[in-house]
Amino acid sequence: MKSTLIICILFYCGITSIVESQTTMDTSIMRKEYSSIQEALKDPEKVYRLDLSNQNVTIPKEVWSKFTNLEFLSFRNDHLKEIPNEIGLLKNLKMLDLSGNDFELLPKSFIGLTNLKELYLNDETNFQLKNNIEIISVLPKLEFLSLRNDHFKEIPNEIGLLKNLKTLDLSGNDFKLLPKSLSSLSNLEELFLNDESNFKLNKSMDVISLLPKLKILHLENDKLDKLPKNISKLSHLESLYLNNNNFREVPLEIKGLNQLKYLDLKNNKNNIDFKNDVLF
Repeated sequence: MKSTLIICILFYCGITSIVESQTTMDTSIMRKEYSSIQEALKDPEKVYRLDLSNQNVTIPKEVWSKFTNLEFLSFRNDHLKEIPNEIGLLKNLKMLDLSGNDFELLPKSFIGLTNLKELYLNDETNFQLKNNIEIISVLPKLEFLSLRNDHFKEIPNEIGLLKNLKTLDLSGNDFKLLPKSLSSLSNLEELFLNDESNFKLNKSMDVISLLPKLKILHLENDKLDKLPKNISKLSHLESLYLNNNNFREVPLEIKGLNQLKYLDLKNNKNNIDFKNDVLF
């Protein structure tokens, strides 16, 4: 009986070690990041992360379908004048960075990226948001969209179509007002409005206040010296970032933010005599 028990324990331990070894191996494969298309093509099915940033790269049409497990793809600063139609074949893609390119439109095949969660479209010179927003809006799992430093003079009404968004970054643009349709983003939890040169916070606060799940608001480097009184309508707000502005004192308006737990006032005028990061 004892010998049988020992054999069973040894067998179990052996199986466990094999499983743990296999798990470690699978994890290491998934974490490995390729930065060369030639290297990635040696065994494309094992490529989960492909960073082709800052390259003059061309991917043959017949190659795209071979990356069956690709989850992370970056074409940052590649100055692509168009995005290949074949990108829609990447059914398992979860994160895509197309920042710093020269294209105007996304291909219609983009709607094939049914598992995409994060999309970066920063520092675009020619990108036409209004003519692309409907394509972006049909991505069923998209939760994070970054449109940083695109110098958009206005945010189109169609932004309200992005019902599943949890994070939206509109920093570094040239618009004055947020469209009323933004309040339709019923799942939005974090909004970035940093580095805005023309933005009128007072006139947009009513729109922001209608976001039912907003927990984090970034208003950094916006030349603010006071907050609008109706900021108290942000009943779910937990974190507020006001660093690099012109506040001389802690704004009294935050007293109405009953759920606020974190306030950032770093690098304001006269170095406010207040803890940089405040946890209530």
